[in-house]
Amino acid sequence: MKYDLVLFDLDGTLVNTVEAISKSVNCAMEELGLKTYSVEYCYNLIGHGVAGIIDRVFELEKYNPEELNKEKAKEVVRKYYKKYFDYNVFLYPEIDKLMNFLEKNNIKKGIVTNKDQELATATVKSHLEKWSYADIIGSDDKNYPRKPDSYGVDKISKELGIPKNRILYVGDMEVDVKTAENSGTDIVYCNWGFGENKKEKNIPENIKVSSVDELIAKIKG
Repeated sequence: MKYDLVLFDLDGTLVNTVEAISKSVNCAMEELGLKTYSVEYCYNLIGHGVAGIIDRVFELEKYNPEELNKEKAKEVVRKYYKKYFDYNVFLYPEIDKLMNFLEKNNIKKGIVTNKDQELATATVKSHLEKWSYADIIGSDDKNYPRKPDSYGVDKISKELGIPKNRILYVGDMEVDVKTAENSGTDIVYCNWGFGENKKEKNIPENIKVSSVDELIAKIKG
């Protein structure tokens, strides 16, 4: 096998959470008296955690931070996401096959996501608990930076003593590609995820996969 450790993004890579995100965002927007968005449009808000969603909304709509409290808006989104984090969430096809392959071949697994830590852990418990993980690192703006900072990848690499050339990072958005670049690991970009839906540009073709079988082939080397 080419890798000893495979690290995953969560939303858009292992689980489809777009309806949960859309539900949470729109409930928050309604409470705040702001514009709501279609499920399809919500792909444009995703990628940098809850805080990033509000940052993106403020950028798109040109909301004035002096008139609308951005931190309050983030807390309102978090409130609804805690309620609806599992709303219509499901594993992408054959993720079970992928996880079983890794465990059968004694390849360690971990998760590094911009989803809030509490909700990342809850999502794994709800949909991915049957498999073991070296670590699950979610977003915590107070203690460490979000991706594309390499913090999470670096932390797990150091904890396990596995060098970067034996680690593969698997994601579905440009932020994941940049995370791998910043951490010095190889990257696979999953075409079934959020990045493809938002039509991200400039993703190298040689790092893309369209199926779990293609991903497994990358891991085998």
